[in-house]
Amino acid sequence: MRNIADFIEQLEKGDDPFSVWVYSSKGQYSQFGKQGNKISTPALQRALNKYLQVVVEVNNESDEDAFLLLPEVHAVVPVSFRDGQVQSLTRPN
Repeated sequence: MRNIADFIEQLEKGDDPFSVWVYSSKGQYSQFGKQGNKISTPALQRALNKYLQVVVEVNNESDEDAFLLLPEVHAVVPVSFRDGQVQSLTRPN
C-alpha cells in the first residue's frame, strides 16, 4: 500500500499517459471527465475530492498498470482492472 500524495508525485514526474476511472455502481467504474492523451493531475485531484473510489490506469510501454485510490484512508493499492471493473487486488513486485 502506498500514500496517495507520493503516488501523484510519481505520476507528475513520469511521462506515461493515464486514465482516471470513478466508481459508478454495482462494481462498475466509468471514465472521469474528458480523457485525452494524458489526463492532468489536477483532474485526478478533482476526482479524488468527489469520489470515494478512484482507479488510475497507467498505460506504459511494457504493460498496463492499475491502482485503486482510496482517498478516505490516503491509500493506493495495485489492482487488476479490465473493462471498467476491478478484477482483483494484486501484490506489488
